[in-house]
Amino acid sequence: MTLLPPTPAQQKRIDKELAPDPEVRKQDIRTLREWLSKQPHLPNHIDDAKLERFLFNCKNSIERCKLILERYYTVRTSLPEFFAARDPLSQDIQDCFTTIECVVLPSLTEEGYRVTIFRLRNPDMEKFSVQAIVRRVLMQLDIRLLEEVCLSNIFVLDLENFSMPHIAKFIPTQSIVRRAMLAVQGSMPYRLAGVYFLHAPSFISNLINMFYPLLKEKDWFLRDEKLSRTNEKARLLESKASCVMMEFEGIQGSFRKLNID
Repeated sequence: MTLLPPTPAQQKRIDKELAPDPEVRKQDIRTLREWLSKQPHLPNHIDDAKLERFLFNCKNSIERCKLILERYYTVRTSLPEFFAARDPLSQDIQDCFTTIECVVLPSLTEEGYRVTIFRLRNPDMEKFSVQAIVRRVLMQLDIRLLEEVCLSNIFVLDLENFSMPHIAKFIPTQSIVRRAMLAVQGSMPYRLAGVYFLHAPSFISNLINMFYPLLKEKDWFLRDEKLSRTNEKARLLESKASCVMMEFEGIQGSFRKLNID
């Protein structure tokens, strides 16, 4: 997974989100490190660069950053099904590569957002594992936390090849789905700009409504019926649509290549 660095214009946008005084940023990191030293259950080997990314993604709020750090490391113990076995060469993860394409686009959008596209590659239900998908996504997010800073994230879900049995596996009444929400929402230090559905069936709004009790206010799915429409460019801002459609046309690389990377 090779992610291109921000352009000068994108970097300028990102820099505006940082605390303007470098000394203030250093003091914030010292404050976090002092707090970590008093938390014996949390690791004490977190480097400054990682702490800076946590703080940035928490919009420079020290208290918010403390909360996310606590959750980030706690779920690694409380949810072993997603964190205990993280071998990318394990059979279930390899099956996941052949079943689901989870593509992180190399280039940021003009606004400095990172776009991730999900689509079904193989409809075989025998190899369709929610647990493996979530483990793979969490591993990708952890790698990105080490490698980059972006202003926010856009997730695009292409549902063209999904059937009712596929979608039924994500019904939030299931324990695995509720635990997956705990692993991702509120414990990963990432900002979210939007979630978009392509080729969405008419009943997708009903499924989204089932997720509302599990979602934080202002987070994740936008509470608007336009999510279930299928006019992709009408749902995306021009720069976002351009970035996504370039990928569909192969300009940023084939889905197969980006999925394997």
